[in-house]
Amino acid sequence: MNIRSLRRLTRAGALALATTAAAAACTSAAAPVTALPESAGGAAPSVASPTPTGSPPTSPGPVPVTSSSAGASQTGVPAGSSCLGALVHRIDASETGPPWKRLCMTVGGVLRVTNLGPEGFSASSWNNVECSYEAAVRDCRLLRAGTVKFTITNAHQTRTLTLVIAKGASSSGSAPACTPRRTTFTIDAAEGGPPGRAVCMRANGVVRVVNLGPDGFQVSPSDAVVCSYEAAVRECRFTRPETVTFTTTHGDSAPRTQRVVAVR
Repeated sequence: MNIRSLRRLTRAGALALATTAAAAACTSAAAPVTALPESAGGAAPSVASPTPTGSPPTSPGPVPVTSSSAGASQTGVPAGSSCLGALVHRIDASETGPPWKRLCMTVGGVLRVTNLGPEGFSASSWNNVECSYEAAVRDCRLLRAGTVKFTITNAHQTRTLTLVIAKGASSSGSAPACTPRRTTFTIDAAEGGPPGRAVCMRANGVVRVVNLGPDGFQVSPSDAVVCSYEAAVRECRFTRPETVTFTTTHGDSAPRTQRVVAVR
């Protein structure tokens, strides 16, 4: 190789080195490279998934109150929309099938059992209801809050009905099983005979006891009514909603009772 060729190769190599150095300098200034951290065990690092861009989650609102927790009575029984009011509810005792569904009604209402003779009917407690019977029909007036289990036996099977009796609502509402507002219910003490059928009336009504002198009269509970007396007539006004038993004894006759359920 002659001297002229050697000089050409030297100039070409120097130019190539200068170009490479300039390119490296530009790359370093534009984006310095940093090392990625290693995950445990030397595996490649995981990459987080992008957060969705939809609407953010909303916090749950207040839990709705169910009918089983609203307006509970003192016995723990609901007295609101989960219970029937003081109305007449009918069941047909001649029907067959599984036990009747649990039923809730308020004090003052009537459970009417039809198509059942004088036998085949019982209740777990007679403190909360009073039943009268006539022509294969029983009317059971609901006297006090509580739970009563009825057992009914027809010609084919025995069925049961669990009845929850709740105290009535504080506000005046529909009570078709009770007499209208501002009415007077009359007890004639001279009639005698068996106990009268339990009745239901509004607490602002009046119970009038006639044909009875100053003696032979009892009421329980005594503080549930205030009675005035004049000329063998008593007028008793309720002091609160309550189930009240009036007992009258006329002359030598046996005492006769009459239950009155007073509701708002």
